[in-house]
Amino acid sequence: MRTTFLKSILVAALLVWLGTDVFAQADADSPYSLFGVGQVRDKSMNVRLKGMGGTCNAMFGVGMINSENPASYAKIDSLAFLFDAGIYFKTSTFSTSSLSERSANASFDYVAMAFGLTSWWKLALGVQPFSTTAYTMIVDGNNPDVGSYATRFKGTGGLNQAYVGTAFKLGKHFAIGANAYYVFGNTQTETTLYFPDSLYMIGTRRNLDLMVSSFMFDYGLLFDANVGNDMKLSLGVTYTQPVRLRGKQTLFVRSIEADDETEIEYIIDTLVNKTTVTRTKMPQGVGIGIALQKNEHWTIAADFNWMQWSKFAREGVTDPLQDSWSASLGFEFTPSHSNISGYFRKMSYRIGTYYYHGFINLLGSDGENHSINKFGVNVGASFPLPKTLSKINLALEVGQYGTRAGGLIQERYFKVDLGVSVFEHWLI
Repeated sequence: MRTTFLKSILVAALLVWLGTDVFAQADADSPYSLFGVGQVRDKSMNVRLKGMGGTCNAMFGVGMINSENPASYAKIDSLAFLFDAGIYFKTSTFSTSSLSERSANASFDYVAMAFGLTSWWKLALGVQPFSTTAYTMIVDGNNPDVGSYATRFKGTGGLNQAYVGTAFKLGKHFAIGANAYYVFGNTQTETTLYFPDSLYMIGTRRNLDLMVSSFMFDYGLLFDANVGNDMKLSLGVTYTQPVRLRGKQTLFVRSIEADDETEIEYIIDTLVNKTTVTRTKMPQGVGIGIALQKNEHWTIAADFNWMQWSKFAREGVTDPLQDSWSASLGFEFTPSHSNISGYFRKMSYRIGTYYYHGFINLLGSDGENHSINKFGVNVGASFPLPKTLSKINLALEVGQYGTRAGGLIQERYFKVDLGVSVFEHWLI
């Protein structure tokens, strides 16, 4: 009866997910999604690992799907079928030195499943967001010849990735793995120039639509060994392969006229209508991690990641990008795994923090270059479901992204991640 009930939950969750639209497009607006391929998702997908500051490169478990290091699949239970899904709620305050604005949103975050093919060969698959483009900005100006004018920048859309991953055990201490991602989706960027004070100047709108359909790959290596007194040490290394994402880019340039009373815009003429095949050069990246675990009682882990965003290139687009890096530290504590223990003693508790030196570098109004960085503090917990190894995972995050220096924009946010992790022995 219990297994049938969990299977029903799984089927229902999959149907709900399949009924949603492309969920990478649901993230909160961010003006910094103007650059590159948009606002790239956080390193860690799993809600459990988000509670540890996103620390993931050396993390594994018999009931955990950790797609950030595909070698970790080799450590899942050989007879288990794992299902993991997450949603999130986020509220943000965007501010400059003189203005502020609030936003809030909620969305599905990821769906994943994993199982064993043999005792030494495991498989995983899932869908998760890759990046989000969502912003609207208006910049006012003045010219002595035409009077005041306004430029509106608007972007929508995003990229998603469906992946298949596999991992193999190499002896007692090593495992290797790889993920193959199919990246798909589209983004629309729009730049509109208005002349509200002139009856003789015609506005211009430039639309650039990009549709992507291509593959990416990353790889993982994991080492773990007992170091005495029920202690286990693990080391993880990940590598993201540089690739060129294939896509189709359509450029529209039109002259427009707006009716101030009805606020209706009229297209006067199409100046450019061109569709081309484009290649977006995505950078390589390396991640390393270390974790120390004591008999599933507590775990402490740390990560460092680097991405060569200075090599990013997209035809017709020049962005001020630099290499990025991040560091994170996380801790997990479970008082007791005994079935006779109280419920709160069987729960797992987590805390973590991270710092991200971003790939965006902008020249501010103060004449200085500013990196758009991010940092946050996370707490989390797992709530065991009765008479099963399945769990409900919760992670809370408070963070800051960007800066108000040099007339730039700073985001302060609060995020709630909620996930369900189903562990069933379906393959006996």
